[in-house]
Amino acid sequence: MGLFSTAAEVWDSLQGTSYLFVIGRKGKLRELDIQFQPIDFDHLSGIHYAKDVDFKLNRAEFRGEKLIGALISGKLDDALIEKSASWLKISDRLRAIVSLPRILESDFTIFDFSPNKLSFYSKIKAKYLVYSEETGEGVFLFLDKNSGAYYCKSIFRKDISDYRENQSKWTVLKKVRRRGEEEILLYRSPTYKELPGTVLPD
Repeated sequence: MGLFSTAAEVWDSLQGTSYLFVIGRKGKLRELDIQFQPIDFDHLSGIHYAKDVDFKLNRAEFRGEKLIGALISGKLDDALIEKSASWLKISDRLRAIVSLPRILESDFTIFDFSPNKLSFYSKIKAKYLVYSEETGEGVFLFLDKNSGAYYCKSIFRKDISDYRENQSKWTVLKKVRRRGEEEILLYRSPTYKELPGTVLPD
């Protein structure tokens, strides 16, 4: 099994799991509900960079929501993507996905994200930026909102461009992992007091 399939299995394992983060800054509290959908894996994986690879399947058989199933079942040969000239960029993303549960459940910093504040050009449009060094290298995770919940829009390893530049930082006050009826408190800041009505969905 290659890195592509391993990342697909990790993403598949997140189905039905969500993370609830409470963040604060300048007296304001926000609640972020982060969910994981099969279709999000397609873009996160970086497969769109592999335009130079013949996967020997019709696009309709493995793109979008079908990508995870095609990889896990073996219908799509995961080794083919390694032939892409963009494999280094793609593999960075896949390794970050494999580490995603660990990243979300460990220490990280979170920022409002505005590409207009960067000193370099970026096409990324997202609400928040998560930065983690849990894996031993910097990883950027961008969160955006759709239908009332947040989703992972992009993820990749830090290189010479630092997307934290000029962004406003929030403090993580509470982290909860939810799956079905089960809720596990992962972290609560000693200074955070839960008061009804003080935390607002973002």
